[in-house]
This record gives sequence, C-alpha cells and structure tokens, in this order.
Amino acid sequence: MLLEVEKGVVLAAAPQRDHPVSRGTLCIKGWNGHQLIHHPERLTQPLLRINDCLKPVSWNKALSYAAQRITELQQAHGRDCVGVVGSLKTVNEASYLLGKLARTVLHTPHLDAPLRFDHAPSLRVLREQSGFANAAAALADIEKAGAILVIGADAKAQNARAGSLLLQAAKRGVPVIQVDPREQEHSRFFRLHLRPRPGTDLALINALSHILLAEGWQAEGLAGLAKLRDDGLERFTPAYAESVGGIAQDDLRSAAGLIAKASSLLILFGTGITQQANGTANVRALWNLALLTGSIGREGGGLLPLLTANNSQGAVDTGLMSEWGPGQRDLQEAAVRRAIEAAWGASLPAEKGLTLQEMIDHAGGRIRALYVVGENLAWSAPESAKTLAALDKLDFLLVQDLFLTETAARADLVLPAASFAEQEGSYTSLERRLQRVRRAIAPLRGCKPDLEIIQLLAGALAAPWPLRKAEEVFLEMQQLMPCYGGISWQTIGQPGGVLWPAHTDDEECTLYRKLLGDRQGAFTEVSTGLPFGDEPDADYPFTLITGRPLFHRRTGTLVTRSFTLDKEDPVATIEINTDDARALKLRSGWPVIVKSRRGEVRRTVVVTRAVPPGILYLPIHHKDGLSQSLMPSMLEPESAIPQMKLCAAKLEMV
Repeated sequence: MLLEVEKGVVLAAAPQRDHPVSRGTLCIKGWNGHQLIHHPERLTQPLLRINDCLKPVSWNKALSYAAQRITELQQAHGRDCVGVVGSLKTVNEASYLLGKLARTVLHTPHLDAPLRFDHAPSLRVLREQSGFANAAAALADIEKAGAILVIGADAKAQNARAGSLLLQAAKRGVPVIQVDPREQEHSRFFRLHLRPRPGTDLALINALSHILLAEGWQAEGLAGLAKLRDDGLERFTPAYAESVGGIAQDDLRSAAGLIAKASSLLILFGTGITQQANGTANVRALWNLALLTGSIGREGGGLLPLLTANNSQGAVDTGLMSEWGPGQRDLQEAAVRRAIEAAWGASLPAEKGLTLQEMIDHAGGRIRALYVVGENLAWSAPESAKTLAALDKLDFLLVQDLFLTETAARADLVLPAASFAEQEGSYTSLERRLQRVRRAIAPLRGCKPDLEIIQLLAGALAAPWPLRKAEEVFLEMQQLMPCYGGISWQTIGQPGGVLWPAHTDDEECTLYRKLLGDRQGAFTEVSTGLPFGDEPDADYPFTLITGRPLFHRRTGTLVTRSFTLDKEDPVATIEINTDDARALKLRSGWPVIVKSRRGEVRRTVVVTRAVPPGILYLPIHHKDGLSQSLMPSMLEPESAIPQMKLCAAKLEMV
C-alpha cells in the first residue's frame, strides 16, 4: 500500500501496482484505513489517572511512574505478577523487543497475544505436524488448486485477496466446496455448499476422510492408514456424520468424489472451526484429510488458515505466544532456553506462562498488573462484562494505543502510540511474506512508535537498552529466528518482500512444499470430539453463531475511526430464518434484544433464508454491541482458545 502525503498530512491510500500478491488491488480497509491517522480522537499525550480521572502528563513522568508501579508490585507479589499482552498490528521489531522486555527485564513468563482467541489450534497442529506454526500453503496455491475446501470462513470478508482468488477459481470451473451453516455472498458460485449444524464440523471432516479411505481414493505411498482407520476414523461413517451434523450422505459422498478426482486439495479455514470446543481436533482432522489426498507440500494444495490481522504471523514468529519464544521455538526445551539466554545475556523465567484468557481470569489475584500494547481486550475477549470487571481488579493497567479505547479508558496510565504510517519496521503476512513498512510521515507531536516506547520503558526499569532503529533490531532478531535467516533488510524492502525461509538475499524464498521435501508428515490422532457446552433449551431455544463481515471491526481502532467504513456499516444486525421470524412475528428492520446466559445486545432484525431454522447469525465486533460479550470464555482444553463461536440464545422484542 502506498500513501499520498502533502505537507506532513496523509491524504489518500493507493495500491502498489507491482506487488506480486495484491497486483494493484486493495481491500476497502486498505483504501480507507489512512483516515485514522489524523483523526481528532488520536491520543497525543500520556494520560495518568489522578483522582479517578485521566490527565495529561509528560513522557518522563509517565515512564517513571510506570516503572515505579511495576517495581512496587513485583516487590510485593513476585516478578510474575505482571502480564504482558502483545499486538497483532505492531511491527515485528516491536513485537520482538516486547517479548525480550517481558522475559528478561520484567522477568515474567506471562506473555501472549489475541491470536490466542483466533488461531491457536491452527498454529499448534501445524507446528506439531510440520515443525512450523504457519500456513502449509500460499495464496498463489488458490490459482493452482485442483479442488478447494472452504470451511469455517467467509474468505471474501476475512482476506479480500483470498476471496477474490477463490471466486476466480470457482468461475474457472475449479470445484469449490463450502462448509458453513450460513449462505454467503459467493456461495452461489461454488460447486457444493454443505450446511452442517453448528459445532459438528469434526464429524463432517472425518466422514470425508472415511469415504476416501473406504473407497480406496487415498494417495499412493501413505504410511499409517491401518492405524488411522483403527484409531477412530472407522466410526465416522456417512450415516454417523448425517445423524450428528445433518448433512445428507449423498452430499458427503459427492464432496469426497470431487476431492478424490482433483489433482490437489487446498483447504482454506477460519475461526468458524477453531473457536470451538473441538478447535484443535478440527484442525487435526483437516491435516489428515489433506494428507490422505497427498496434498501436503504439493503445489496447489495444503492448509491455509485465514489469519485475522495484518501481522498475526509476525506475532507468532517473534515470540508473542506464552509457549514459544522468537522463531516459534519451544521455551520448555532446555537447548532453546540456553540459546536465548546466551543471546540476551539474561535468564528466562522457568515456569510456563499464562495464556491471554488465563491472565484475564487471574486479574487481581495472580496477575496484579497488565501491560497491553495496541489491543482492545474489551472488544476481542469473550464475555465483555467479565473482561472489563477483571481489568478493574488490577492494581495497575498500562495501555499503549492510538485511541482511548474501551480498555484504555480503564487504564491507570495510557501511552500514545504512533500509527502504521509513522513508524519503520516489517510485517509478515499469513503466507509468511516478510515485507518492510516505511515511515510516511513523522509521528504526530506527542506520539512515539511502539518500538521506541518499549525501549524507553526498559530504560525506565533500569535496563540499559540503547535506542535502536528497526533495522538494527531486525538483525538481532535473525540471530534467534532461523526462519528469517538469509533475508536482508534491503530485500524485504523490494515490492512483495520475501517469503521465508530464504537461502540467500537474492534468491526467491523456498516455498512450503520445498521446505517439506519428501517428508509428507504423519497422520494425527482421530478425536471423537467434545460437546460445545452451551446447548439450546426451552429458555434459550436458538443457536447463535458469529462471523467476520467485510467490515470486520476487531478492536475498533480502524473501522470506527474511518468515516467511510463506519458509514458503510452503520447498523448492527442479526439474521434470522424466515420461518423463525414468522413464528415470532418479526420483520426486517425491527429492533430486538439478543440474550445469552452471559449478557445481551440490541440488534436490528434481518429476515433471510441465508441462515437455517433455529440459527441466529451475528456479525462480530460491532460498536453498537459486541456479539462476543454473549459468548462463553470456556477454554478449549488443548490450545486454551475460548469457545466463542457459538452459544445458546433467545430474542426479545424491544
């Protein structure tokens, strides 16, 4: 993306014509995201809570106060009483130093990021099976796929480029199989649309694998087929899947047939299958399906999780996960710890850190202070009321952001950060594309880039960190991140950047299929699944599901501060099936209250056939009421992701 600047003011955004992925296109957020840069609500001074009011103070006073309060709390409660929350929007260099600050200066193991709420199961399974917590495919594979399975995602809304390529593939005749209870805008272009009951994806995925194996449609030369069958896949017959998920056996066989005839299978998936009680089991089942077709490591095949933020992958790579350090390396491995300690010249906390939801749950007890960088937990976490109450229990809340978000408004100290146009660094896309971002304008007066703030805070905490530029930090990162090895600062500044891993500065990246070589990986265990835990009953007769619309608001920073985007999506809606609306005597445009066992929101009714009977659909993260406030904060047992994709609900007239 390019920015038009005049006299220090960003006037407009434009696509990069020679970019190998976007090819001169931008999504609607890209065209309008610059509107937040000069928004009148931008924070331009540190704010300190005095007599229960946030009042402007100098940077020196703000930093010294932060250091004083953190030190006092650590002396009273232990060094691990502090939790640190990283961002999916900060540059890699800032994320890396934030992890270093948390683990060496603060000496706390509690470091995590909101990616935990989206794709923790994806990262866990992919790392287990391939050694890398990242996509097992690239966007270019959409154009080369023999067949495409889209499950738990509206590709157009979650990733505009992926959605565009998917639509083009469907129009070329590539069989696209969509799995989603709800009909989407582009569903009519796809070969097959399977609409399972919410929360039953595991049965459907395993049934597809069952059919492939039963019919002898699997790829040649695979090991472990008998064990796969005997360990549980045998139970997932088409009849069983139909009884669980409601998909007709003939439709399941049709889908399996399309997959079997294809030269490769590419699987695009999103939070619709990860934010569940069976999130990790779902991704393992997808891996097995891809492996059965021989598509792992094959051109036009593999698994492509549609990550939700611009630098989600960078957050993983740089170590903003409680279990992993820089380079996605397991912090519980002794050799990894020794290598990091030697490079950083400091010991690391011995214990395993809390995940993000666990930090929220322990606020006011085990966690006495939180340092939140660039994230609005009030928007991203489930059970919003519970999250806000937890933040109020903290002895000290430090927030670093562009605006006074709902989370920042509860802080004891707020630090004004620079926008994406006001800083240097690098981002890593969902397909591992490492790209440089250049400063277009100087930071607004009073604001500082995240990278600088983190270094200044380290200095205030008596850590002798000299102020370094992004390029210098990037070179340090590479020493602990083999995945970024062989990539120069100059190379990532070229159009399109570089896909990692790369061999030399002037060589195109080794793609995932080359990375794996002849090693296809192994089949994973077959899980029978867990109930989603919030079943409908007489009091709450509907199943409520959520999804990310085109105008996905996530933390509210971008969309709610862009007058163009806000105008395009002004009304918070809820979709209800035509038959259900008739029974309740509801009409489109009428206001209702949506209630779950955890809270309520007001919405405007949309009567449609896009959702099946008994199902309600809420676009997530709207300023007029956060749908995730209705969702349970129960953690999926393996990946500690909240089960915030579906719950029981009811409607009441206003």
